[in-house]
Amino acid sequence: MTMYASTFFATMAALSVAVERIVEILKQMFGGFPLLGLLFTPCRSQRAENFRCGCMFLLSSTVGGLIAGFGNIDILPKSGHRWLSYAIAGLLSSGGSAFWNHALDLIQATKIQKEQVATTLARANAAAPVIGGLPVPE
Repeated sequence: MTMYASTFFATMAALSVAVERIVEILKQMFGGFPLLGLLFTPCRSQRAENFRCGCMFLLSSTVGGLIAGFGNIDILPKSGHRWLSYAIAGLLSSGGSAFWNHALDLIQATKIQKEQVATTLARANAAAPVIGGLPVPE
């Protein structure tokens, strides 16, 4: 089974939302504990804050990988390595806005390219019937 781009992005969007919600729930549940509270509270020093952000990314990636595993979300169906697929899904789902900005840029570029092809084909043969932006063979 092949995963199309639209299916992939929809799956990753749902997974990202689920990961974000679970991490927020964990913050509420364990934020009051002395050691775990440090993970969920911003730090004053840059070095400690970088370490805290790395730990949060690791937590988010783990949660995303677990959700992908339990949900059987296989983003690499032909690879034969389901655990790798779950790990990659976990990493991508915890990537935050950087991942989504890049994904949306790719979708926008694809849309513009298809519009340009349709416009070029329509200008080349304005009298030919067109369905879905492509000429109908006669």
